[in-house]
Amino acid sequence: MRRVLPCVLATLAVAVQTSDALGAGPVFVVAQGRQPSLDAAIHAQIAADGRMLQSANRRVRLLVARKRVLRAKLQNATDPFEYEDTLAGVEQRIAAAQGRAGALGSSIRRLRAALRPVRLPVAASPNASPGSLGWDAVAIAEHYLGVRYQWGGSNPDSGFDCSGFVEFVYAKLGLPLAHYAATQFETTPRTDPNNLQAGDLLFFEPHADGPGHVGIYVGDGQLIEAPHTGDVVKLAPVASLTAALGFVGATRPAQLLR
Repeated sequence: MRRVLPCVLATLAVAVQTSDALGAGPVFVVAQGRQPSLDAAIHAQIAADGRMLQSANRRVRLLVARKRVLRAKLQNATDPFEYEDTLAGVEQRIAAAQGRAGALGSSIRRLRAALRPVRLPVAASPNASPGSLGWDAVAIAEHYLGVRYQWGGSNPDSGFDCSGFVEFVYAKLGLPLAHYAATQFETTPRTDPNNLQAGDLLFFEPHADGPGHVGIYVGDGQLIEAPHTGDVVKLAPVASLTAALGFVGATRPAQLLR
């Protein structure tokens, strides 16, 4: 079983999936515990988004009713131009209100997903110092699933951006990192992307000054990231990010903590 720092110890339950006799299959734990204050904040945001969603849906219904009235008047109008312009404006407002309702619905679904227990792979070699420290980083990071993205953010109260999230997690382990993905890439030891361990940093989105995005590898082809405005800290497939943003490289901050 992986080592977990006392300050981030969560209530864990062993999942039903285990390795076979040859050790070929992955082993998982289900991280069920999380800071109560974080869960309360997520529930509060879901409630707030739910109220805004109801308001947006009411606006859509009112605008659709207005559209029907205008269409009826347009059919009987001797001068249709005035009604046509008004109708076009109403249709634009309907589209905007429907877009807002859709975005709020997506936000609520992501936040609800963040409340569910997260299945994380168990470290295969707990005696290896970098690997063990990497699992400590994962244990810390999973506590903040569901925290909202905030550009420039580096704490759970205001939100995280990608490098601020990495900076926060490794600061909990005593490793100061710069709040900038390109600098994190340059100041942490490079590692083979074909031999990744939990806690490794994966970098994406190449720019002239270095990578523009970073996440924390958790195993099984997944990482934890703070993706972009309007989203939350969440698990994401490495392959999807590579396809969407372009892969730059991997580093192993845990080697600096040995």
